[in-house]
Amino acid sequence: MTNYHKILGVTSHATLDQIKKAYRKKAKLLHPDVNKSDNAKEEFILINEAYEYLLQTTGNSTNRIKRAQEQAKKRAEYHRNWEQQEREKARARAQEYARMKYEAYIKSDIYKTTEALNVIADFFATLLVLLLVIGLPILSYREHGPVSLILCALILLPTSPVWFRFLVRTFSKINLQNLFNRKKATIRSKMMSITILFLINVIIFFRIALQTLIELHWIFTIYVIALTIGYVTSKTFKGAFNKYMIRLNIAPGIVGFLFLINFVFSSNPKQETYWFSYNYNSAPIFVSIKLEGNAYQEYRGMRLFGSKETLEGNNCIKYTFKDGLLGYRVVFSSKLSTDFLTL
Repeated sequence: MTNYHKILGVTSHATLDQIKKAYRKKAKLLHPDVNKSDNAKEEFILINEAYEYLLQTTGNSTNRIKRAQEQAKKRAEYHRNWEQQEREKARARAQEYARMKYEAYIKSDIYKTTEALNVIADFFATLLVLLLVIGLPILSYREHGPVSLILCALILLPTSPVWFRFLVRTFSKINLQNLFNRKKATIRSKMMSITILFLINVIIFFRIALQTLIELHWIFTIYVIALTIGYVTSKTFKGAFNKYMIRLNIAPGIVGFLFLINFVFSSNPKQETYWFSYNYNSAPIFVSIKLEGNAYQEYRGMRLFGSKETLEGNNCIKYTFKDGLLGYRVVFSSKLSTDFLTL
């Protein structure tokens, strides 16, 4: 079999990031529009063929042994179709890239989004890790006090070599200027589609799902089940885009869509007003209020606010409830005030 790693100049244990960088480097040198050697076109086609093959058969894990196992499994699955179908398709696409002017090729998705995808993925992965490392202790302290910090330390400290190394590595290579310079390719990229839909799901979760009168642990359970089903289902699909779209967007999106339908088509508004209190020493984000008489104590989502600044100076809240289309009541709106009379 053709040694695609050797063609791109990477080792058999190369990561996806290393493969993409090697491809961009060789593509610049071998594009027929800038390389006038007799075999430049064939070499250019070959590196595109190698790139497409390795892109589909390289493991994602950061652990070298695990990545090698993933690579072996993915190669065995992908190679079944490679010789008869996918190889010819890859070469046909490479022929088209070879006919492009060099400037047009450099601006094409095949070249630019390989780097744009890396920048976006690293950026959001870093935000997620920082949220866990910094946000988890803050939220735990707000809810359970100083004792909870001990539990967070027991979780974060043993894993620190992993997440600290990840943060150092990504911070050293994330370049937001690169992301801005490649904004057109980034906007067109599949990764941007995944990101936008993911953000929509997040908004629906906080704005709609948490405002539905279902106990918070059941809301999380429903989403976890959906994500699990999505993860298992995605394994039957080929291509990273399809897998991530199912895992991050379609699976939780179906749940979010049901919450959205229940909310949008709700009816029979009813207003209720309560005095409330909250912990003034709590963290500045995700503050939970306590209603008079412990009203709606089991529905924490409707009592959760994004920041303490929103609550400062207020001690009354008026809720507008509606009956959801699917039978679950929702908090359609809420209004804060300092006095019952103003509500």
